[in-house]
Amino acid sequence: MKKQIKKIFISVIIPSYNSSSTIIESIISVVKEFTNSKFNWELIVVDDGSDDDSAKLVSEYITNSINSNNIYLISQENGGVAAARNTGLKIAKGDYIAFNDSDDKWLKGKIQLQMDYLLNNKSVDMVGGVFDEDILSTIPFKNIKYDNIISIKDQVLKNYFSPQTTIFKKDNLNKVGLFNEEMRYAEEGYFFNRMVFFYKCVILNKKVTVTINNKGRWGDSGLSGNLKEMEKGELYNIHQAYKANFIKFPLFVFAIIFSVFKYFRRLVLTKIKII
Repeated sequence: MKKQIKKIFISVIIPSYNSSSTIIESIISVVKEFTNSKFNWELIVVDDGSDDDSAKLVSEYITNSINSNNIYLISQENGGVAAARNTGLKIAKGDYIAFNDSDDKWLKGKIQLQMDYLLNNKSVDMVGGVFDEDILSTIPFKNIKYDNIISIKDQVLKNYFSPQTTIFKKDNLNKVGLFNEEMRYAEEGYFFNRMVFFYKCVILNKKVTVTINNKGRWGDSGLSGNLKEMEKGELYNIHQAYKANFIKFPLFVFAIIFSVFKYFRRLVLTKIKII
């Protein structure tokens, strides 16, 4: 009798807060990726205390979807995106974890591309893709290739991973832990610093997601206050990396100086954008 091979199970988590104008498009882009795929899957939407009709729209979508058994809506009091992602992580049943943001959509072929890479490169524990054409332009002292290993030395100088572009082995959480729920800005940097330190992580030079509402990476609408909070979060992440002995003192000092330089550069660019 032929042995039946167990299908790989992938859990996708979407945190949602007041995203009624984009959440359904975000969900649809994920569902399309698994339609007629070779993977088992679940999609967990975590509504983080929205006061618009986001949760209602998601509930109606699930009710009317032929994939209703694969999609779950969890509602909780507002705790921030880190808390919402953690809620999903705690109940996810998949062998692999992926994220989407409520105002982003996956591009066609994202899951197949990234899973093919992971399955063909057994030593790799997380793979990311591009969401911004410039994200790979400043890996210090490296020639950019199709697949680029990101070390902790690279990562503390610039966060190369955005949750919606990544997929990783769920077992990685045993060492990495969850997102820091006390952080409202740069929380993904804290998470991915740990991921990169403990595991082999690769970013592919391939765009895998786009924004739905044309949001920028930082400084949208001249929100310099947000830039300040983001900088505080980034500096905290660098300090935590040093405190955990992920990096040595010379790199710690350089990373702090480089981060402050980037912050003032962003402030200038934001002001130019406003003018």
